[in-house]
Amino acid sequence: MVLEEITKALQSYGSELRDELAGMRLDLNPTQKKVLFDILEHHNRQWLSEVWKGWYYIKDDAARLEAALDLLAQFQSGLPPKVPLKTLLDRLAEEFSATHIKKDPYGLAYFLFEVKGLKGAKTDYYNPQNSNLIYVLRENKGIPISLACVYILTAARLGLEVEGCNFPGHFLARIELNGKKVFVDCFNGGRVVTQQELLQLQEDGASISQEVLRENVSPETVVSRFLGNLIQAYDQTGGIENSQLMFELLNTLELSHLRVKSAS
Repeated sequence: MVLEEITKALQSYGSELRDELAGMRLDLNPTQKKVLFDILEHHNRQWLSEVWKGWYYIKDDAARLEAALDLLAQFQSGLPPKVPLKTLLDRLAEEFSATHIKKDPYGLAYFLFEVKGLKGAKTDYYNPQNSNLIYVLRENKGIPISLACVYILTAARLGLEVEGCNFPGHFLARIELNGKKVFVDCFNGGRVVTQQELLQLQEDGASISQEVLRENVSPETVVSRFLGNLIQAYDQTGGIENSQLMFELLNTLELSHLRVKSAS
């Protein structure tokens, strides 16, 4: 009965609920958090649907990517995070700047994957939270694409060029090292991989692989891959309604991207 009254009271806030919660300093134990997350789940899906398209119109690529991944992180966190994604990434960049490590993309990779110890989530790969950059930075683990995006977004703050590589089945980062383009496997400790090594892994033919390795990856492509991963992760963990929402967001993004391409 008490829970029903609390649920009604929270639902009465409507679309302003997240703003109200963000202004409260809630100190909840794990059980209380679980109850509140369950109450908020439907509202959070509605919230994400309403705000989703806002990042489409940001001109800067890194800012556009970060805005989309921030929305997904906020949704997956359930409650407005105590420390926003922007702040966590700012801190990483500031911490790297204060080190004596060479200030280039390779030095940043060493800092993130050796010094800070960011690593691949090998035991719970299909945990949806591995696509939540706030969770990734808190737990120091993630899947290839989420770790690569931490690398890319931290690099953008430092004026360093780190690109994404949409390699099939295992997203990579691409940097320049000693005048040559190489690839960073963020899931496996920031290991540097050459183009030749990657081509040897492909069974479908080198010509397709070379095109993938060379192409510039747009924020829309990265976010589409995030959503695809989340659909699969929620399907495997029983989050059917969340999976359906990710599917709807993916369709919305793909349709919008097609309209922009046809207009250009």
